[in-house]
Parts: sequence; C-alpha cells; structure tokens
Amino acid sequence: MTKLANLHDTRDYLLQTFADREVEKENWSPFKTFVHCAQTIDFAKTGYPAYKPVIIQETVGRLVIGTFLRQGYMRHDLTAPVPGAPEIASTGAAGAGLSMLVESIDHFLTWEGDLKRHLIFGKLDKADYDRYFTMHIVDHLSEFKLR
Repeated sequence: MTKLANLHDTRDYLLQTFADREVEKENWSPFKTFVHCAQTIDFAKTGYPAYKPVIIQETVGRLVIGTFLRQGYMRHDLTAPVPGAPEIASTGAAGAGLSMLVESIDHFLTWEGDLKRHLIFGKLDKADYDRYFTMHIVDHLSEFKLR
C-alpha cells in the first residue's frame, strides 16, 4: 500500500506514477476513479449533495474519521458513489480524469474560503480534510495495476 502524507505529496505521486501510463483497475475505470476523487474534494468547498443526519455525523462519523486519522489509512467501498452526486461516466481517458483530480487538489491547496461539512464525518478543518482526501485517494489507488 502506498503511504502518502498529504495532498501535495499525493499530487506529485499521481503525476509521477500515472501520467502517460496505462493502468488496469478491478472495479471502476481509472477515469471514473480519478473524477470521483476530484468530485469528493470539490464538494468540501461547495457542499455535498446529500448528508447523513447531524447526529450520525457527530457520533459515528466522528468515531470513524478519528480512527482513520489515528491509523493513517482507510478502507471503504471502492464502488460507492458520493450520495446524490451526478453519475460519472465509466468511459473517458485516464489522463483527462487525472488532470481533473490534480486541478481539484491544486484548487483545494490554495483554497482560503470556508469548508463545508463532510457528508458523514461532519465538520473537518483543512488539515483533517487534507489527510482524509489523501487516504481516500490512496485507498482507491490500491486497485490500480500499472502496465
């Protein structure tokens, strides 16, 4: 499993590892995976389309994100879309999806505005979002096989 500390390192890793490389993936296409990860980052700035009840965010959600942040990695359903988000096409060039993800990372890293509550984990500060997004991307990359 790839271990990355933050989105800056993740961005560099993505560009060094996946730019101009063919990849295979078990579930979603590389394009769909990259766009999903970008979508997740973007929703932290604009608001998620659907939320779990605040009581879930403040109890179970806080416990789960706390566990992920303490252990430094996460495991989740790699085929679960963001609830309420627009459907992402399965077809598309991996490079186009990668560009979208890198652009989302760059925009997040320079973002100075308020961040919206996470749909499950509730209120996260920028540092915790950075670590969460890094773990989220790394978990999705665990399925990638370079050719």
